[in-house]
Amino acid sequence: MKLFSRILNTLLAIGILCTLIAAIGSAITKEPVLLTVIRSNSMSPVWERGDMVIIENLKEKEAVQNGDIVFFKTEEGSLADKGWIAHRVVDRNVDKGFITKGDANEYTDQRDGSGLIERDWIAGRALTIGETPIVIPKIGYLSLWAEKYQSNPYTLPVIAIVLAIIIAIGELKSGRKRKKTNKGMELQLIYIVGGLTISVIMGATMLASGQRANLFYEVSSQGQGVLMGSAVGILKVGDEVTRPLSELSNGGFFKLIGAVTSDDKQIKLSHTKLSLSPGQETDITFTVNAERPGKYESSIQIGLFYPFLPPSFIYFLAQKSYWLALAVVSLVPGLPLMIYPLFDRKMRRRTIKVLRRKRRTLRGILPF
Repeated sequence: MKLFSRILNTLLAIGILCTLIAAIGSAITKEPVLLTVIRSNSMSPVWERGDMVIIENLKEKEAVQNGDIVFFKTEEGSLADKGWIAHRVVDRNVDKGFITKGDANEYTDQRDGSGLIERDWIAGRALTIGETPIVIPKIGYLSLWAEKYQSNPYTLPVIAIVLAIIIAIGELKSGRKRKKTNKGMELQLIYIVGGLTISVIMGATMLASGQRANLFYEVSSQGQGVLMGSAVGILKVGDEVTRPLSELSNGGFFKLIGAVTSDDKQIKLSHTKLSLSPGQETDITFTVNAERPGKYESSIQIGLFYPFLPPSFIYFLAQKSYWLALAVVSLVPGLPLMIYPLFDRKMRRRTIKVLRRKRRTLRGILPF
């Protein structure tokens, strides 16, 4: 029974870890990573709504074959507003694109004139054993349920707080029943993993609410012009152009701290640091001052952070690096749980004893 419990706990931990990696990876890359939840029955009976599928992310020039179940997101046509779609490739033209179809659908995706699926739109394909995709049945329903509340930025933090309460209650109960026998570092690991879980959830929430805009434009000494795909185009030296960037809103119950940064000194931002009260909305714009001729590929990062640290310090970190600010702010709520074993005298002594015992064991194994 103990062995079964350990196996079950290990599988549960691996599942949670993979889900967190997939969520964070998807938030960073803006495409499915490692795992994805199925939201429709268009591929039944291969998989159904609520199932979770393991993804093989494809390299830029990796070939796609007939029969592959691919994950793609179109940039034009009637499928452009459907988000990420997982359908099977039923025909292909290496130069022009792919024809796709859901196994449960009567017609191909291209029947309504939406156009062929370009290779650049395909992020990955279903990982298979033989010809059978690896599917984890129905485990994705929790994610689908959570999506109903994802517009509220406090959903995941509330889940994190609930996890912390569960850990605390478990510790109180086990403290009453705990025998004097040494349990090693199990309890310390519970605190550390619990704190890390809270920090990861907080970080994933803030990461999902952040935005990154990639901006390319050209400054010319000759004159203005249109640059395909650019929000600014070709500017003449001395020109000044202002464009809308984003509309930030706070749909939660607590204040959020915003930090807007850019790596381009020719770009001026209407807001660099701001506080969003509950229900408040703010329009962010940027202005390009064309000073130096050349072609530019710039980025503008918008970060929304929970007020765990002073706003000025959060902005200071964001100026150095958005990822640095995200990591530091995320660690704050989980840090007390992670370092608590250092301040509890019994756990600290137990940890020292275990480390000494491990060191003696290691010395006995090593040949020197």
